[in-house]
Amino acid sequence: FHVLVADPSRTWTNQKYGGQYNRNFVTTDEFEKILEQLYNNGYVLVDMDCFIAETVTGETVTYSSKPIYLPDGKKPVMITETMVNYYNYMIDGNEDGAPDKDGAGFATKLVVQNGEVKAAMVNNAGETVIGNYDLVPILEDFIDKHPDFSYHGSRALLAVSGHEGIFGYRTQKSVIDSKGQAYYDSEVAAAKEVVAALKEAGYEFASYTYADQAYGKWDATTIQKDISKWTAEVLPLLGTCDTLVYAKTSDISPNGDYTTSKFNVLYGAGFRYFISHTTGDPSCKIAGNYVRQLRIMVTGTQMAHASTTYAAYF
Repeated sequence: FHVLVADPSRTWTNQKYGGQYNRNFVTTDEFEKILEQLYNNGYVLVDMDCFIAETVTGETVTYSSKPIYLPDGKKPVMITETMVNYYNYMIDGNEDGAPDKDGAGFATKLVVQNGEVKAAMVNNAGETVIGNYDLVPILEDFIDKHPDFSYHGSRALLAVSGHEGIFGYRTQKSVIDSKGQAYYDSEVAAAKEVVAALKEAGYEFASYTYADQAYGKWDATTIQKDISKWTAEVLPLLGTCDTLVYAKTSDISPNGDYTTSKFNVLYGAGFRYFISHTTGDPSCKIAGNYVRQLRIMVTGTQMAHASTTYAAYF
């Protein structure tokens, strides 16, 4: 999933991007229904650690499969959310740099409230409200009601770019020039509080490239520049991260040939898990020194016009 649509009345009518949102995004209401159906169809939420073993020999890590034992009749499923940055174009209707009522109906940031991660949103009256306006708080409430949906505490994988900060906080270094060091420091501190709460809850993190761009169309030198920005600005906030989710469904090698200079750049930056896109069956390749997994994107277009894509799930 991309970040979820919280107020469709504003999203679908957005003059500039409403059609794109309708084609590519899912609403909070739809996501809640999807979780119910996944649960009723016997799915259990897992993460990579549940079925992949890491063997460390000196400075070398190799990967292999390990058994995963689920209750009888249960099946594993994994959930990813991308673009968990809350870009300005989605939340700032008058383009003054702050979320407002003319935004497109998305959450504006994740916040920690009474020890729980919730989502803030500016409603159509211009008020900032806190609640279940995106995937994380919805999933947390669902697991509270159905703890057996989470296998060994598994949660979702959250993929973030960096050019507009993370989780709704403008932590990119460029804001120092425009808004000052004090503003940057306060945004970094707030982002770290959210990161700590997400880690405590069991969420894992991935890079979505720095600039939310298609690595499949770039050469190794350009990828190096982009991912270097991500490791310099975002990685220190997350602490550790060895997973990359390809932005714009653009894998460095559509056929999985990870022997190129592009792969060497990403491997050198510390990435070992690579999440790519498929419209067919999901799969996972464990190649010794890396893991490549194909996942299905859930979109409005697919749900409306190719719903059999999801027939096994919901």
